[in-house]
Parts: sequence; C-alpha cells; structure tokens
Amino acid sequence: MLSFRKSIENMFGKKNKSELNDDVKLTDKGEIKEVEKIKDKLDPGEVVHIVAKQSRVKPGGSVITTPNTIFITDTRLIIRNPTMLGMRENFEDFSFDKLTTIKLEKGVFSSTLVITAPGMGTAARPGLGSGLIAWGRGEDGTIDAIPKDKAELILHFIRDKMEKIRTQNSQQTNNGNAGDDPLTLLKKRFVMGEITKEEFEDMKKILE
Repeated sequence: MLSFRKSIENMFGKKNKSELNDDVKLTDKGEIKEVEKIKDKLDPGEVVHIVAKQSRVKPGGSVITTPNTIFITDTRLIIRNPTMLGMRENFEDFSFDKLTTIKLEKGVFSSTLVITAPGMGTAARPGLGSGLIAWGRGEDGTIDAIPKDKAELILHFIRDKMEKIRTQNSQQTNNGNAGDDPLTLLKKRFVMGEITKEEFEDMKKILE
C-alpha cells in the first residue's frame, strides 16, 4: 500500500507538508451523503476530509449491528453512531489539540486506531451518549473495525495535524514565556501534550 504522502503526491503532485492535508477531499457520493447527516454538528467553515464506516465484523468475529461512522475534519475527530432503526443517534468528538498520540494496530481484515487523550479515559463528558470510543484503564481509547486503507489515511492525517499544533504551541511558548522558571515551563509542556505524564514526573523530580 502506498504511504499517505505518496498517495497524495501521486494525485496532486509533490507539495509541501502543510499543503497535504488540505488536498484530502471527499469525492465519493456515499461519503458526501454521510456528511449531510452531521452538517448541523459542524462549526462554521469546518471541512470534513475523511469519512470511514466501521466494518460489521469486529476483530475476533463479533458482529456490529449499527456500525459507527468516523469523520475527520480539519480540527477534530467525530464519531457518529446510529442506533437500531435509525431512531436515535449518538455523537462523540475529540479535537486534535486534545490528543497526545495516535497509533495503528493492523488486523487481518481491518485495523484499530488507538488514541491517547489525557484526562478523557475516565472523565464523563456530558452530551456524548454512551461512549463510542472504548477506553482502557489508562488514557488510551480504541476505535476498532476500521477499513485498513481508511485507517492509514486517518492515522497520517491526524499525525500531521498534531505535529503542526505542537510546532505552533512550542513557538508560542518560546516567544511568550522566556522569563518563566523551569518548573513552570515543564508544566506548560505537559499541558500542551509535548511530554507524557511519566516524563513530566521524572523531570519534575530532577528540578525539585
């Protein structure tokens, strides 16, 4: 399978990294129809770049009666779950600046995305329905049964966005907090997701 970057370069010609995400556009009529179902949930000017529907069979063989649909916009990940007979639906979303890591676990027929969002694993967020991301005991949440090609696109798209956000945050920190003491700077780096909790605690012990 071609990498995300190579796939985009083949479609649009070689471009710099900041331009790649903007070139991922929807053309499939079925996917465009899915976006219509969440248009009232989108912010003004927010654009959906990737749509992926869960496979009906999960890893291990269990069947999903109402597969979730994953939407990747220019600012966040949105999950929509239609309940049986379409009588009701649940939504869950995570902005990219709240994520610290994202990784891919490849299966035989589908893939699983694992995201890390500090504080979200056990926090009950109002208005999010029944919890469409499976959270473990820590801060890792999984979205499984995603078609393998779509999972690859989502992984690289979000990683590019996260890297851009971290670069911007780092520049703002360096420009605006030159006078801060080391411990304050360390706390800010942790809050922005630049370092993990373990790295924060280790560095904090050294500074203290």
